[in-house]
Amino acid sequence: MSKPTFYFHPFSGPCRTVSTVAKILNVEMEMKKLDLLTQEHLKPEFLKVNPFHKIPTFVDTDGFTIDESRVIAMYLLQSRKPDSFLYPNNDLKKRTQIDRWLHYDISFATIISTPMYCKFRGKPVQDHQVEQGKETLKTLDGVMASFGGKFLTGSDQITLADIAMYFSCNTMEIYSEYFKFDDYPNLKSWYQRVAEALKQYDTEGEIPKAIEMIKQFAQQRMAESAKQ
Repeated sequence: MSKPTFYFHPFSGPCRTVSTVAKILNVEMEMKKLDLLTQEHLKPEFLKVNPFHKIPTFVDTDGFTIDESRVIAMYLLQSRKPDSFLYPNNDLKKRTQIDRWLHYDISFATIISTPMYCKFRGKPVQDHQVEQGKETLKTLDGVMASFGGKFLTGSDQITLADIAMYFSCNTMEIYSEYFKFDDYPNLKSWYQRVAEALKQYDTEGEIPKAIEMIKQFAQQRMAESAKQ
């Protein structure tokens, strides 16, 4: 039986969101790594697959092609296991709560990662970027104060929203100069709960290994940018 194809890079949080969902669903994919630093995503063969030259990109066995990590993950869940606790097709209100957090995560991920990407490119980090990040995290931490040991939708199980937000928050673990988990105890507690919940699916410890690799890469890139 043919497998769907997944174009990815292991350093990408959105890519890790999709690969984690696929693992939970036991969906085997043909993994095609694209090196963005050497611009493999701009080569003609990939542009034929995705003219937007973005990863992650998912190609199903019938040729159906989509990008955007949250959309890919929702498609996988609805096409392979629509009754999954990650994104339950039979519970509109629960699914709407998940969608709310997924939409929130789009801007959240950008806000908390901006200082790190500025450092990557050797550009100065602006005060307003740091303040926006701190204010966003403070608000989120306040919301999470009422969770009582539960996950984003108030349940005892993780959902797609928790997975996507978790990988966005990896940025704070990778680069903590401006945003530190210890300053946001409720966020830190939730983050640790998700990490623990994912261990049963990440039996080979690939998630912490990837985070450590990205840390090393980030330190190297920032050191190189600082010299320029």
